[in-house]
Amino acid sequence: MVWSDDYNNYTKVELIDDYRLYTPPSPTVAGTVCLLFGILMSYSLCSAEDTSSAMARVAAIGVGVAFLVSIWFDSRKGLRNLFRTDLLCILGLYSLTLAEFLFPQEEFNSMIGPTGTASALNLVLVGMAGLAIGRHLIAPTPVHSRWLTPDEISNQTLFWGFVLAAFLAFLYMLISVQFNPIALIEGMIGPRFSEPWARGYLGGWNSLLTELNLLSYIIPPMMAVVWNRRHTFPFWQIAVMGSIFALVLFHAFSGGTRNIFISHIATCIMSYLLTLPYNNFRNTVIPILIAGFIALYASYHMLEFRTMGLRNYITNQVYASEETRDTLAVDYNLASIAPLIEVFPAQQEFLGFEVIYWSLVRPIPRALFPDKPEGLSVSIEEVVGAEGYTVAATYLGESYMMAGWLGVIGVSVFFGALAAWWNRMAMQSQSDYALVVYALGFFAAGITMRSMFWLTTALLPVIALLAFRKFTSNR
Repeated sequence: MVWSDDYNNYTKVELIDDYRLYTPPSPTVAGTVCLLFGILMSYSLCSAEDTSSAMARVAAIGVGVAFLVSIWFDSRKGLRNLFRTDLLCILGLYSLTLAEFLFPQEEFNSMIGPTGTASALNLVLVGMAGLAIGRHLIAPTPVHSRWLTPDEISNQTLFWGFVLAAFLAFLYMLISVQFNPIALIEGMIGPRFSEPWARGYLGGWNSLLTELNLLSYIIPPMMAVVWNRRHTFPFWQIAVMGSIFALVLFHAFSGGTRNIFISHIATCIMSYLLTLPYNNFRNTVIPILIAGFIALYASYHMLEFRTMGLRNYITNQVYASEETRDTLAVDYNLASIAPLIEVFPAQQEFLGFEVIYWSLVRPIPRALFPDKPEGLSVSIEEVVGAEGYTVAATYLGESYMMAGWLGVIGVSVFFGALAAWWNRMAMQSQSDYALVVYALGFFAAGITMRSMFWLTTALLPVIALLAFRKFTSNR
């Protein structure tokens, strides 16, 4: 293999059999056509149902089957062709809006009528189609970052970077409990928002430390690299990093925030798969199934205890009582999207550039930007009449608030293209460190499906890793 001076291009002169090592994953045209056909069929069949839950169930089955078939087409280019950001975006949006309707959801019928459900489903289907089409707008050209060179990062650098990230991520929590590890765990398992380290609504200079918690997102993908290199690390280092990794997962789980916990699982499994020397059923499919089971099982229980706290949930054995729900439900995001379509623009003008502006300035600490707005001038909670709790409507609801149907189409196509652009780093010929950076971008794309306001914040750990590599490479 001969590399040109421009890392964005390469010249392939040999190793024809290993071509896939140097080719980024990309969607197939056949897979996209299949997915679009499923979306169109779902749109046609939904209106024939009488109840809201039945309409959503038809869409969930139709899109779900089409998505699985499209994955089969993509997998014909190899298992590694499935390690793509755009697939996570589509899967994330499907999970947030339709997946729960694969299970009985009779409660949903009392929340929203068939007309509102039809409008919300149409918005979701248009968004998925935009993601599917947008990912074909960027050519799958390999990219090797100038900062993430093919040279592997040493085990010592990886270990101390791991420890430093963990220390800074948990520093604000440790300070709040006077570095008492028992008090730290007790705070984690207590009721939500009652932790000693809970910050104020707006925050001040001390809240700058809380922003460092974003470094915890670096730990799961780095742990995957460590696991694949476990035979080259001393046992004590493996024990230290394994304990830190377990603490990060436990903190995410005990907090009851499913998107954070699932993000940790997703980045860990993605980094693990990408840094394997080769892929087969045993080391690829089985870990994916295990990770999926953990995510689903944990998500069910996190929904039940996220308000009362993990301690009360276990102590009172709520999990074994009749107080728990008998079906798997997520957030009923369709019920949040429908009112937005009714209010905008009939009762409220579209917010326009205000949505983009808030997305850009959101990660800036208020201590550095005192005039930073507190949020949108018209929040989702105000529209749906929610008091005392937050409401999510996915990026689709937010982009509709920005510019209606054109906003949904534009943002969806943009996110699809952005995901395809990021896919260009997912090559086996990359260094392990570069693939960790890719996995973090993978997380950023997934969490953006829940809210586009998370994109710029979720990219901060990526920037931190780039800066760390730049610093260590100059020493």
